[in-house]
Amino acid sequence: MQVGIDLVDVAAFRARFDGRDDLLREAFSEAELAYCRGQYRPWIHLAARFAAREAALKALGTGWAGTMTWRDVEVTRDPAGAPSLVLGGAVALAVAKAGLTRSTVSLSHTETHAIAVVLLC
Repeated sequence: MQVGIDLVDVAAFRARFDGRDDLLREAFSEAELAYCRGQYRPWIHLAARFAAREAALKALGTGWAGTMTWRDVEVTRDPAGAPSLVLGGAVALAVAKAGLTRSTVSLSHTETHAIAVVLLC
């Protein structure tokens, strides 16, 4: 089992991405953008999903390497609203190469910070 954790300052994250739809589309799937934009405070939800990407790469032990992209890690929700990860592209290949077959994610946020913990096993 491998674990990764990441903490994002929501104000700094917003300053980097606000008004930059091109960057948002590079980092997030259309489904993630639609979900977050539908929330009362979209930036905390986007920041939590970005933290999940960072945490997944930390759990993998590679950081952002090779041909990986931010969209290789997507946060989805089950019918009850619990978050889960969908790994694709170079991240999915690296996870498979490491012999890991399952992932789990936990997200939390306040008005100022978002955090994610990812387990790969």
